[in-house]
Amino acid sequence: MTHSTIVIFLSWLAYGLVHSLLASSQFKAIIEEKHPKLFSRYRLLFVASAVISPLPILYYQFTHTSSDVWSNYREIRLFGGALAGIGLAILRKAFGGYDSKLFFGISKAPVNSEVFKSDGILSKVRHPIYTATLMLFWGWFLFSNSYHNLAFCLANTAYILIGIPWEEKKLIKQYGQKYLDYKSKVPMLIPRLWKGK
Repeated sequence: MTHSTIVIFLSWLAYGLVHSLLASSQFKAIIEEKHPKLFSRYRLLFVASAVISPLPILYYQFTHTSSDVWSNYREIRLFGGALAGIGLAILRKAFGGYDSKLFFGISKAPVNSEVFKSDGILSKVRHPIYTATLMLFWGWFLFSNSYHNLAFCLANTAYILIGIPWEEKKLIKQYGQKYLDYKSKVPMLIPRLWKGK
């Protein structure tokens, strides 16, 4: 493993930690108290920072050469492309269940006005956006299986798996028993291919 691979892995982990910190209820409460005008646009600023801040990491990742983990066979590349394509389709479907203006912080909703949703794709998995994201990332790795891309996938998978319980704590606090019941019935990331009794 090269120095640049380690840098990429740690950089993506750091990005995930900062992203989680900025999304935490405690941090948002501090901003709301100390900078109420800024807080009114916090969601928009949060999304903008989530998009802009990883650009230097991506630049570093794509401008440093890396060897392949294995010989990239055509069948593996095809499978990776198909996996990423399915992930993209799921991502589009998952975003279709949200108000995009509200999600990206372009419009604001009254406090505690978000309606709990568990229909459509949310009846199959609790976090379809993360499911789709993981499929995209790992599909990309199978298509272009450099050590740098592997570091990217491992770091972001770790971030997602660690971040989901934090996110669900907020959802339980927001929706209470309704979310706990939903959590007990619907899998986190991988849909059940069979129905239990």
